[in-house]
Amino acid sequence: MPGAGLLAIAALAVGATGCWGGSETDDTTETNAASGEARAAGSRTSTVAADSLANTRIGGPYGTVLAYRFRSDWTGEIRALRFYVITNPDGRTGYSGGTGGTLRIALAPDAGGRRHVPARRALAAATLDPSEDDAWPLVRFRRPARVVAGRVYHVVFTNLDANPRRNYVSVNALLTQRHRDPAPDVPDDMAVLLSDSPDGGRTPGPWHSRSQRPGDRYVPIVDVVGGRDGQHLGVGYMEVWVNNPKPIGGGAKVRQLIAPTAGTAVTGAWLRVRRRGDASVPLELRLERADGRLVAAARVPARSVRRDAPAWVRVRFGRAIPLDGSEQLGLVATASARSAYEAFAIRKGTEFGFDRRTVFDGGYAQFTEGGAWIGWDQWGGSDLRTGDLQFALDTVRR
Repeated sequence: MPGAGLLAIAALAVGATGCWGGSETDDTTETNAASGEARAAGSRTSTVAADSLANTRIGGPYGTVLAYRFRSDWTGEIRALRFYVITNPDGRTGYSGGTGGTLRIALAPDAGGRRHVPARRALAAATLDPSEDDAWPLVRFRRPARVVAGRVYHVVFTNLDANPRRNYVSVNALLTQRHRDPAPDVPDDMAVLLSDSPDGGRTPGPWHSRSQRPGDRYVPIVDVVGGRDGQHLGVGYMEVWVNNPKPIGGGAKVRQLIAPTAGTAVTGAWLRVRRRGDASVPLELRLERADGRLVAAARVPARSVRRDAPAWVRVRFGRAIPLDGSEQLGLVATASARSAYEAFAIRKGTEFGFDRRTVFDGGYAQFTEGGAWIGWDQWGGSDLRTGDLQFALDTVRR
């Protein structure tokens, strides 16, 4: 399959001044992690929304720098970070220039207050000379950073090159465009911040929410690596298969496989879909067993599903459905009329080094072909196990 340079949808060459979003949207309270409870392996029950990749130049003609915000799941250390660096793909320009510069990757504490922007001091830092041969580098800190569960931290990207406007590279994030509808929470309270640098990329200026148009939402692509085995957080999805949506309706269905999860029950579900044309039949979301037996179902009126762009829909089931059985379940989307809706998948980055805890590790996306379930097809491959629907589960502990 193609690497960084051949993506389902090209990364947007951005990093300019212009329209900014308002104040930071993340004003969450401390989570259960504040008590020191780390997320259990395999417990993630959601993905993230994405319409495309979006790159930010670190330096470059507009002198921009970047920060990824997250809330720590554990008290202890952060030893390394993996993220997505993009240079100019074949025949494209604007993603990188000159030598690519020298990235400084710093882990900073939060400055405090409601805006949640990086403090000026760094808890740990490392440098990277970008390479076309390693789009997803693992950068290790020589001296790990100490962190506390439940507190907010930032990964800050600057450019140490003597001429950062000429020698620069980009860092990729996920982008959902014109995001205004209700949506599931982003994992680990993650967000993307942008700053105009007063010296072309070496030093951040005032921080702003990363948004070029009202309603845009950016989500970091990053794997934050702790000091103990199994300590990973972040978002490891690294590609958007928006050019290959699958129809929903008639005999055509899509589903997300969901593995058993101990001590968990499902009360509702989210799915990101688009209504096709003038479709008027309801969208039905079902929890089914592998053999198609119904566990729970709920409907969404057609008028509640956008047709101008993909958007989240949400259903609530009449009872809590246990996930701790021995059998895998499927979240199935169907409709009575042919080609009434469509959905597309996003790609897990586990084959590029992102840990399985940074994606949904309990299944993968499928669609029906000839009446049988099969994994997504992309880049000439078929029955792929590396794609997930854009979905989330509302869960409670049992």
